[in-house]
Amino acid sequence: MATDRLVDIFSLMAQYERDGANEGSLCMVAAEITELSGAGIALSPNKVDMTSMGASDEASTRLMDLEITLREGPCNDACGGEDAVEDTDLVNSDTLRWVFYTPQAIEIGARAVFGFPVRIGAVRLGALSLYRDKRGALTYEQASSGYLMASVIGRAILAMQAGASGGSLAAELEREATFDFAIHQAAGMLAVQGSTDVGEALVLLRAHAFATDTPISTLATKVIARQTSFNKENATWLEETG
Repeated sequence: MATDRLVDIFSLMAQYERDGANEGSLCMVAAEITELSGAGIALSPNKVDMTSMGASDEASTRLMDLEITLREGPCNDACGGEDAVEDTDLVNSDTLRWVFYTPQAIEIGARAVFGFPVRIGAVRLGALSLYRDKRGALTYEQASSGYLMASVIGRAILAMQAGASGGSLAAELEREATFDFAIHQAAGMLAVQGSTDVGEALVLLRAHAFATDTPISTLATKVIARQTSFNKENATWLEETG
């Protein structure tokens, strides 16, 4: 029953809180309650740009990073859709909708991926991303748990955001979204360097990350540290040496 699973979710959340596992705890609960290999949460109120709220493990972090860089994958699709998104066998997939994401997700270790919209009524907040290291569809219980967990996450996000001033994110959300806020900070710096807006700077950052096969979070950190910069005069990237 949904009520029993909800009790299980809250029990796991309390357990992780007692254990001090605050960062990524919602993702760890999501992975455990659905009996999958890992989970990540993305915020995407405008259905375009995604911000990572956290991940349960290294592979989930890399998969989320991949989606943010490429704008492809189950989380991206779920952010703008009404229903869950899935690919139950990435290796033998007959769909070409994630041309760049799929081969790299396989390399990371994912064999099946799933995305559940996170929303409250008509308000879209983002998506829950889940992966498994073996192929196969979700059981009815796993799918139900995924939808239920997405609902819990939505309410948790609203609760975290309740005390924040207009136009800002609550401190709890900032702590959960460590590396991805670096991406937006880096985009702001690139916008100044390239005399463009932040949206175009994000595209520029993603494109360079993809072209150099660098995780976007790593590239963002280098931009913030002024180890990497963009020269608008000849449209080239500069790397500090020494």
